[in-house]
Amino acid sequence: MSHNWDIERMTASNPVSARRLAGAAMTVFPLAATVPYVLLIDRFGYDDILREPPLVVLRAFQDGGPALVLIWLAFALCAVSFLWVAGWTAESVRAQGGRWPLWATLAGAGSALVQAIGLLRWPFVVPGLAATALDPAADPAARSAAVVVFGALNQFAGVALGEHLGQTLLAAWTFALAVAVLRGRLAPAPFGWLGLALVPLWILGQSELLATVVPGFLVVEATPIAFMGWQVWLLTLGLWWVVVKPRA
Repeated sequence: MSHNWDIERMTASNPVSARRLAGAAMTVFPLAATVPYVLLIDRFGYDDILREPPLVVLRAFQDGGPALVLIWLAFALCAVSFLWVAGWTAESVRAQGGRWPLWATLAGAGSALVQAIGLLRWPFVVPGLAATALDPAADPAARSAAVVVFGALNQFAGVALGEHLGQTLLAAWTFALAVAVLRGRLAPAPFGWLGLALVPLWILGQSELLATVVPGFLVVEATPIAFMGWQVWLLTLGLWWVVVKPRA
């Protein structure tokens, strides 16, 4: 507790320290999250495989072995670490004299939590479901039940919580930070405009999620572009805050 108070006193009295602390977190987060993300693409066919039939997904998951379970756990922990990014960014904006509403902090923290909850299904729930569904010696009714449970869990924890709610809250946090950058002149204006340009892409990407429950719904695959653009945006903004001193 005293350590947290020390950080708050330091950032409140020294805007440069607050800015660099937040910038470091913004720089490290996308780099750290990219490692398990790339591994999931290589070893699991993420994220296209998530739209495949449940048995196909479960077979690919089981074939990944314990290493794939640990990769999913690392990805979930990266999502949790965004709590620090959201908290320190709020402190930095306020320390530099900018506006930062409470809802923006809640959106960032909420995004971190719901995405982590959604991802944690993979290391702690899916292994058991895969073992039952793919066990030829298991009772047929149990195998069928495991497939049904996986489908429902994937739709709720993955699509509804992690992808829909998590990405919507992240878009709201991105909007707040982009506006704060423009209003407070916390970085060159292109950083703010680029952040605002990413928000519609997050929204358009929701069409893919609706297509999972509304057959024939028009899909605009904008989420991968939004995700990659957001990572580059956050990384470069973080580096700017670390390297360049704020204006007096």
